[in-house]
Amino acid sequence: MRSSRIFIRNFSGSSRCGIKTPRFAKTIAEAGKPPLTESIPITRPFGLDSPILLNHRTQDAYSISHIKNELFSAEARERRQRQLDHDIKHSPFYESKSFENTKGKIFTPPVSYFRAEKSKHFPDFIGVTVCGSERSLFEILEGNVTIVRVYSTVSGENCVNSYFKVDNKNYLTSEYSEFEKEYPMTQIVDVNIPQSWIKGFIVRMSKSNIRKMIPKERLDKYFVLPDDVFSVQMKEKLNMDNLCSGYIYLLDSCGRIRWATSGYANEAEIKLMWKCVKGLQRELASKSGD
Repeated sequence: MRSSRIFIRNFSGSSRCGIKTPRFAKTIAEAGKPPLTESIPITRPFGLDSPILLNHRTQDAYSISHIKNELFSAEARERRQRQLDHDIKHSPFYESKSFENTKGKIFTPPVSYFRAEKSKHFPDFIGVTVCGSERSLFEILEGNVTIVRVYSTVSGENCVNSYFKVDNKNYLTSEYSEFEKEYPMTQIVDVNIPQSWIKGFIVRMSKSNIRKMIPKERLDKYFVLPDDVFSVQMKEKLNMDNLCSGYIYLLDSCGRIRWATSGYANEAEIKLMWKCVKGLQRELASKSGD
């Protein structure tokens, strides 16, 4: 009589026959990881080895060839799968608990700004500002130190706002003119990335209110971007993959990340950020005088 054999597949790793662990098993294992209990310290430059453009202009995004590629290409399918993996790992509980445990400080800032030759790049993108104009981030970097504020939620916006309340002044609103006088070679860029198309629709419908709340000099540097502009991999490279928090990047005129922080500011971090801004201004001024 022929004996029956039962084969059991091992999902904890590669089998003895060389079969790889299924992707969904790895994702489920990652989903079981506990939330962050402390911030990740940033001690070395991070970002991209070279600048890249993340998206196309609006008119290109609606071309037949682009839509077909987004729907059916292997690259698009892989991107959707990675987004699904990310969404499973980063459940609302995981993100909110990590935010709570670290006070939004997913990573802590470096003790000073990075040297230019060691720094890595922030990506370029094309987006529509609250003024309705379409422009790229890198178009407005030249000749400036740029403070890029990135957020997707109210809690994230509150985080980045906390760095601009200096000596009883609010550089974002009523004392913006004081900011311009003290930091004449520095500009503020907002990147609002609503976390769903519904919230994105609400933000777009609220542009008139945004225009009333912020100084007119900032309007053409306030972007509202679709969530898919920054891929999962890109968010991970930039250490900004927790939607509850907000992030600040100091960029030089070449788009390099010279300093960065996340979460709510304490007094020491506020002083540190503006000290870095002044240092980068001096560096820019010295190059301009060459």
